[in-house]
Amino acid sequence: MAKKAPAKPVVDTLRGLPSRVSLVWLLPLAALLFALFVLWRAYVDRGPLIEIMFENAGGVEAGETEIRRRDVTVGTVAAVRLSDDLNSVIVEARLDPQVSDYIDADTRFWIVNARINTTEISGLSTLLSGAYIEVDWDDEPGERRSEFVGLTEAPLTTRGLPGMRVTLDAEEAGYIYVGSPVFLRQMEVGRVERRRLADDGSQVLFDLFIAAPYHKHVYAETRFFGVSGVEASFGATGASVRVESIAALFTGGIAFENSEAAAGSKPLLRDGVNFTLYNNKAAALDSLFESTEDTRYQYIAEFDGSVKGLRPGAPIEYQGIRVGSVVEVSIELPQSASEVKRTYAVLQFQPARLGVGDVTPESLLATMERFVEDGLRVQLATGNLLTGSLLIKLVDIDDAPVASIDKQAEPYPSLPTTPNNIEAVTADVETLVSNLASLPLDTLIVAATDLLRNTSNIVGSREMKGLPAQIATSLDTINSATGDLPAMMKALTSASQNADDVLAGLSPDSEIYIELAAAARELRVAAKSIAAFAELLEENPNAVITGR
Repeated sequence: MAKKAPAKPVVDTLRGLPSRVSLVWLLPLAALLFALFVLWRAYVDRGPLIEIMFENAGGVEAGETEIRRRDVTVGTVAAVRLSDDLNSVIVEARLDPQVSDYIDADTRFWIVNARINTTEISGLSTLLSGAYIEVDWDDEPGERRSEFVGLTEAPLTTRGLPGMRVTLDAEEAGYIYVGSPVFLRQMEVGRVERRRLADDGSQVLFDLFIAAPYHKHVYAETRFFGVSGVEASFGATGASVRVESIAALFTGGIAFENSEAAAGSKPLLRDGVNFTLYNNKAAALDSLFESTEDTRYQYIAEFDGSVKGLRPGAPIEYQGIRVGSVVEVSIELPQSASEVKRTYAVLQFQPARLGVGDVTPESLLATMERFVEDGLRVQLATGNLLTGSLLIKLVDIDDAPVASIDKQAEPYPSLPTTPNNIEAVTADVETLVSNLASLPLDTLIVAATDLLRNTSNIVGSREMKGLPAQIATSLDTINSATGDLPAMMKALTSASQNADDVLAGLSPDSEIYIELAAAARELRVAAKSIAAFAELLEENPNAVITGR
């Protein structure tokens, strides 16, 4: 029997993982990885999510309303909901990552809708496309924020607009509103962005934006003043009316001016400078000469009589030109029997108006001393007879007594004065009133009453009532006589011709010839007079009554 060979063991080799995974599974795996990559990339590339609080939604819709910057979409509204207190609206918006570095504390948001008012017409495109949210930021990246409070109104200018912003101080708001225009030589160069009260409530502040390149005309000496659209003035040259613009007529406005000296200085070209807002152009230009805070140009003038009617702010005039103003009117009562009371006014001079320009206090004092030596004196004068206000005049007196400036006087050097004529004028007025009061007005009134009564009696008398009938009868008689004038003229002419015929047969030396010739001449003269009288009556029938 044959032997069987032992069977060889069969060893199965264990296959590796690659050999057990089918290539079919690679495709879903790759798709899953790609999807995860896309999700990760979308998460990484998505912009910041922010919240903006508004008073109302104003047409904003989730998934529809865009967030724009210069008409370019930079985000989309993701959700709209009420705030926790239910008094405002919270808008959640997703912005593009490209702008995320600029979403800082200075970023502003506002809803753009159609807007029509006295200062602007804007947002009309939203009537078709719907509302959108406008965003504005500065050019410097900052620390990112996620919560904002939206503006209730759109700002008039964006931060990227070249120009400068200034602040004006005024006593009252007047007729100037947000959006009122700013003018330079009647050209609109800016807008009023904001008006507000100062922290202490003592002034009204106006924030102005002046666009480039006009902001280069703002200097430290620039003067701003309010304009109301129409400015009327009356003077020796007549009446004039100035219209700044139609826009200022409805909303008011602000204008600014520069002196000739300011043209050579350096423009400010920076934000945050404060200026004073004057009521009108005249006050603004007058301020160029003022130096009320510089006490180096102050003097005093002492008066012996009453200074009733002289108040702070009263003008100081020289040759009819204002050269300063009264700062204070004071009286110092005597402290002892040896002292006398002092009544004086503090005078603030404006060197520019005196024609001495940029001077030092010493040079101005030397100039004033020279004027005083030439006869310059301070005099009280009447400013208004109705109100009794007074003003200060600098007068030149030819034969004035020798005087000088008292440099030792307190609180400022004292200028010499001259007596005024106010008391004389007052005395004349009182005399006139006294004379009027002494007139026999009762007698005059009685006489005038009697004259009127007698005149009325004459007019109402029977003779006066019959006068029109007598005048009519006389006129009829004159008309009848006027109708006979041609026949009379014809008869006189015929008689004159007959006399000439008779004279032709007589001797010129005879007595009858001479008398008949004289009669013929008188007939011709009478005929001519009647002809002239008839012509006068034809041209003016009333000549018989009026005599001409």
